[in-house]
Amino acid sequence: MTAGRNLNCVALLVAVMMIAAAAPAAAATPSYSFAFEGAPEALQAEFNALSELKKGGVEYPTRAALRRAAKRDVDAFVKAMQSAGYYAAKASFRLERQTESDAPVVIFEFDPGALFVITNTEIIYEDEAEGLPENFEEADIEANMSAAGAALRDAQIAFRNYLWENGYPAAEIVARRASANFDTGTATAIFVFRSGPKAKFGDPKIEGLTKTHEHYLLKLTTWERGETYERSKIIAFRDRLAATGLFSTISVAPGTPAENGETPIIVTLEERKRRTIGAGVSYSTAEGPGGRIFFENRNMFRHGEKLRIELTGSKIEQAINFDFTRPFPTLPGEVFGNFEFRNETTDAFDARSVAVASGVAKKWLDDRLETRAAAAFETSKVKDSTSETRTYFFSTPLSATWNSEDDVLDPTRGVRASWVVTPYVGSDAFTQTELTARSRLVFGPDNRLTLAGRIGLGATFGSSLTALPRNKRLYAGGGGSVRGFGFQEAGPIDANDDPVGGRSLIEAAVEARAMVSQNIQIAGFVDTGSVSANALPDFDERFFVGVGGGVRYLTPIGPLRADVAFPLDKRDTDRSFQIFIAIGQPF
Repeated sequence: MTAGRNLNCVALLVAVMMIAAAAPAAAATPSYSFAFEGAPEALQAEFNALSELKKGGVEYPTRAALRRAAKRDVDAFVKAMQSAGYYAAKASFRLERQTESDAPVVIFEFDPGALFVITNTEIIYEDEAEGLPENFEEADIEANMSAAGAALRDAQIAFRNYLWENGYPAAEIVARRASANFDTGTATAIFVFRSGPKAKFGDPKIEGLTKTHEHYLLKLTTWERGETYERSKIIAFRDRLAATGLFSTISVAPGTPAENGETPIIVTLEERKRRTIGAGVSYSTAEGPGGRIFFENRNMFRHGEKLRIELTGSKIEQAINFDFTRPFPTLPGEVFGNFEFRNETTDAFDARSVAVASGVAKKWLDDRLETRAAAAFETSKVKDSTSETRTYFFSTPLSATWNSEDDVLDPTRGVRASWVVTPYVGSDAFTQTELTARSRLVFGPDNRLTLAGRIGLGATFGSSLTALPRNKRLYAGGGGSVRGFGFQEAGPIDANDDPVGGRSLIEAAVEARAMVSQNIQIAGFVDTGSVSANALPDFDERFFVGVGGGVRYLTPIGPLRADVAFPLDKRDTDRSFQIFIAIGQPF
């Protein structure tokens, strides 16, 4: 009897466990579908993004739960329509299914009503400031006054920015609403602001300096004391501080206006370490392994000075360069000095050169344009296959560079164009000029495709090719020129198969790049170049063409680049291919 009762208990327990296990399955989320009826076509994508039912991933074990989710969707849809300018919008839903066993269908019904039109605007200030603009016309703002919430938000932000730019640093947005006339389908947009007191620029109060002299930073200010406050001048001052490279943290903000209306500008800074050591490596079959190491000492005399010492070396060239700059904020610009020793061992010539230069640079147009003028002296011992000479030259290099690129090693926007004119006197008298330009276009989702291009032109006036020293001639070929050809080899060669060089030069390149993953980019390119003995570039000369492809691995310090290039119509003296490995895009 006891054994029988125990068996019955066990059987009952098993049955209860089976029923409990089966219960969730019986209450599983029913499948469902949904549809829109009468929804504004322009908003359907937004409805799909807002819909809880569309997103899925939530269980609705009963019809009541499904109805509650649909009600939440309806509320979101109505808000979206009102934000788009359908102020009288309505929405509802119903559940349908053919039989009890069919999955329910959630049908959303829309009645958007008329798309309202803003016919009037009203500006309200919570405080009692005088002389403020009462409408957008007085603020000279052409705003998109559609009834959509985003358009009204943008218009209000533009008006607030106007206040910031015209003496009201504490101006802020309080509220925004539309007063609708449902009979006419029109509305008045009402914008509410708090202007705060009108302010004038006071003196900056600088905090956090340990090495930098405050007098130097005061020269970087972009306003005069007593001027009406303009936020754009605060931003320009912050940008100037960032451009010095001296600070790791920069905060610039207006303080509380004094009784006379002057607002102190509170500047909080944290200085970077003053010294930096860096290195880089490269390799190409044209130039062999290469590398560089540099030391940079910033703020040497507390006024933003910078000393940079750089050593570079490869199979064909070794150099040491000392470069000193001192900011000259009142230009704005800088003065600079340079000393360089360079040893070159190429197929065209061997040369040892010493050069010293000094000059001034001035920046224009929001620092995008830089002009430079210098005086320089250099002497070289130049040896080729037939002679060895010592040259002496004085020169006055002049240059103008436009640079709107957004990055040094991997730009995705902007143009860089440079024109350099250098008159030489001394062992010979001649003038060289070079024009270079590069840019790129981006396409596709997330800018996955890039089409980049560059062009270079060079010319030499006042000297014959035979009189022009070998190290002053123009050459093409190599990783920074015409890939596919060796260094200086994309041009005429002499009886010893050595590059001759020329007085003029043409170079051009086009490269297409495509992102294949978050960090991997592939590229294909065509480079071409021509060297001529004529003073001006000659388009009738032979053009050397190299084609190839490569891969870039995008790192925080810039893309690591590996390219392989092949010469078209190669000569017996040309290699079948060239390999180039370096950091940074070629252009």
